[in-house]
Amino acid sequence: MADRDNIIEEIFADSDSDGEDNFEGFDLEDLNTTELDDESIHANYNVLNSELWNEGDRTPLPLSFEQEPGLQKEVSDSDSPIEYFELFLDDFDYQNISDETNKYADQFLANKQLKEKSRFKKWRDTTSLEMKKFFAIVIAMMDISEYWTINPVTSTPFFPSVMSRDRFLLLLAFLHLNDNDKYIPRGVEGHEPLFKLGPLYHRILTKFRSVYKPNQALAIDESMVAWRGNLSFRVYSPDKPVKYGLKAYVLCDSENAYCLRFKLYTGKKSVQPSENGATYDLIMDLMRNYFEKGHILYCDNYYSSPRLFMDLWVLGTGATGTVRSYRKGIPDKLKKAQLSNRGDTATMSYGPLSCLKYLDAKAVYLISTTDTSVNVETRRPDFMRNHEAKVRPSMVHVYDQKMGAVDRSNQMVENYKLGIKTMKWWKKLIFHIINIAIVNSYILYKENCSFNNAMVQRHFRRKLVEQLIQSSGGSISTPLGRPAPRVLERLTGRHFLDKLMEGEKPLHRQCIVCGPAEREMLPPLRPGEKRKRRCGHMTSYKCRQCNVSLCISPCFEIYHTKQEFLLAYKRSRLSSNSSTEE
Repeated sequence: MADRDNIIEEIFADSDSDGEDNFEGFDLEDLNTTELDDESIHANYNVLNSELWNEGDRTPLPLSFEQEPGLQKEVSDSDSPIEYFELFLDDFDYQNISDETNKYADQFLANKQLKEKSRFKKWRDTTSLEMKKFFAIVIAMMDISEYWTINPVTSTPFFPSVMSRDRFLLLLAFLHLNDNDKYIPRGVEGHEPLFKLGPLYHRILTKFRSVYKPNQALAIDESMVAWRGNLSFRVYSPDKPVKYGLKAYVLCDSENAYCLRFKLYTGKKSVQPSENGATYDLIMDLMRNYFEKGHILYCDNYYSSPRLFMDLWVLGTGATGTVRSYRKGIPDKLKKAQLSNRGDTATMSYGPLSCLKYLDAKAVYLISTTDTSVNVETRRPDFMRNHEAKVRPSMVHVYDQKMGAVDRSNQMVENYKLGIKTMKWWKKLIFHIINIAIVNSYILYKENCSFNNAMVQRHFRRKLVEQLIQSSGGSISTPLGRPAPRVLERLTGRHFLDKLMEGEKPLHRQCIVCGPAEREMLPPLRPGEKRKRRCGHMTSYKCRQCNVSLCISPCFEIYHTKQEFLLAYKRSRLSSNSSTEE
């Protein structure tokens, strides 16, 4: 027992973790005092001595996992998407967002000289209910540019029925999560890289693990949030699909890909890592809530080491993962073992730890405190052996099954990525975190709903948006603003010209055909050149039935005879220009 206490003291006594709970290390009484067999508490420091390793495998010691996995909070309606989503983002969070947004808007407008027709002059304070509508629209949209258009081909009645375009853009511009007056600039003592994310970020991440108890198998891997803007902790990963962005270390449940921990990389720290290395400290930080519970961790060769796995075992946690052959503690005799045929293995063991060398396309090293090198049949056919059932070591087979949880979580997030383009990195990240919260909500819904056939994620998100609108006091009804013209009536009905009038005063408006079409036909701007403010023609006429401004010729005819009227106008202009040149 004394050896175990020494390990715990060394790992946690001087922890400098900056996780979401400001972790400052464990006290010994915080951990269960379950006695481990003397054989399982070998001197972990001797694992680095390759001469103490034994040839062959060992019989793994049992690892007890007794906790009941699943949802830890009660929901009033197990079939309602909003019940699960509000476990992560509740009314307190919406109120906090609205308060900080209003505060930032006041600060911005107090120091800004606005133009006469600036959209910012329309600003009025927002509320928590309106912010709920705002996030409902954010969840529902993929590309902001087309949702408020009156173009009959791409018009979407839902969005203008909830909120006007200008109001949405104002909320997006002034959206804020923390008080700028408390910000400490970079380079000054006390600077917090994630200050802009405010308490909302930490609250959501804390709820990820508090509302759900995971299954026995856990997986750790990296995740990337695409970002090409200027940022001190942006990373470049040439081997990743997302090469530029914000890197995060993610802990997921291997059974359902539920995200438990999300730790953002914020650059090198001034505090030196422990003698075991930065990746060792990272794993201990991510796993700190799951020691002494019988979990099994799966990780790749970036994190794995014999010393780490032995210390995890002393803390009541198993581990399996690939490992780099040059890690300290990998026995030299195993490195020199000659494997001639694909599928050949060599194994050495040290106490509860087993190290496997496996020849696949190339030699692969794995270490484990819970699995063995015994060959097992898999469901995959072996194309090298006449499509027979593929035989692989148990350690390799289980690792392949359990390791992909973070990738599955990323896939579910990316399939429904929130399409809000922004120049602020923290807005990009908080929308990503909210998207992870939606995916986690969907996973909890699937495991707890009363239906045999649960909704697919697309329908779950659609229902969630509808419930957010209703819970904010809104309804999905008649669109605000100008009504979108109906395509069939525009092309087949009877239409008459009328003068544009405001009372007895004649008006001039830009034609909705030649204006947008001429703008699209403009050549690219040269350096220093300014774009013309108006394109097309101003007209004093409109269609009485469609209530849109139109030139008498040719726009009136094109608009009422061509479904793609902008394309038809551009073609007519190009043909007239070519005939003039001839």
